[in-house]
Amino acid sequence: MNKKSEIKNSKLRQQGITLLLVIVLLSAILSISIGIFNVVLGEFRISGEASDSFRALYAADQGIERTLYQDREQAALCTVVPGPDCFVAEEVSVPSDACYTVRVSKGVSATTIVIAGQYRCGSNPSRVVKRGFEVTY
Repeated sequence: MNKKSEIKNSKLRQQGITLLLVIVLLSAILSISIGIFNVVLGEFRISGEASDSFRALYAADQGIERTLYQDREQAALCTVVPGPDCFVAEEVSVPSDACYTVRVSKGVSATTIVIAGQYRCGSNPSRVVKRGFEVTY
């Protein structure tokens, strides 16, 4: 081989190594940025679920307050036939676009009220968050 072709081959090898290093660095940077994106996306989802959780909790709280008032002050629940699940209300709406369900059971010595607050009510919601209370007195 002559000297000119050896220099040309040497330059081509150096360019090939440089290209390989650039590809490796770009793929490392891409992997790191995808990882950061996944973490940030997860945090956004968690913050949205916390907001939904508060709405469901407030709906359950409103439901327990209403039900306790109806039972203790108005004596309007389970007046005819006391027993397990003597009063059931499904999807009672509240102003925050949430709802709650109520189950009241009356025994001889105790009354149990179970409330489940839910955000995103209606037929077949995409994602549902539920929070609940149970009161026995």
